[in-house]
Amino acid sequence: MSNVRTSFRSVFAAVAIIGTLAACGEDGVIDPDPIAGTYTATTFRVTPPSRPEINVLALGGSLSFILGGNGTTTGTLNLPAVVTGAAPLQASMAGTVERNGNSVSFEQTADTFVRDLNWTVAGRTITVTNQSVAGATYTIVLTR
Repeated sequence: MSNVRTSFRSVFAAVAIIGTLAACGEDGVIDPDPIAGTYTATTFRVTPPSRPEINVLALGGSLSFILGGNGTTTGTLNLPAVVTGAAPLQASMAGTVERNGNSVSFEQTADTFVRDLNWTVAGRTITVTNQSVAGATYTIVLTR
């Protein structure tokens, strides 16, 4: 009977350890909000209406976010003139983020396409793939 109890305890301890490790991030620390962190666009392509695809990052544009554990956001969107078709654009990404399953939505005071896109979170990335807003198509990968 003693061996059965010892085996049961060993199995229980192993399952508890595996469950704890599964809840931890890559650094072994349990993350209370899995999307909180600093994100930078590693892919940022836009196809404006009747124009070829533009690699925004290659032209000096950027998109970055800091997502707080309390749902707040800060960050900046920078678009060069060749992307906007007019003057360069710099917009604050200050606002809020909401996660529902693997869907993420942003709300900012700045009226940009960012808040109109349907974002998806997977691991350390938040992405948009071939989504259209106001006639332009966007593919963006934000990486933490």
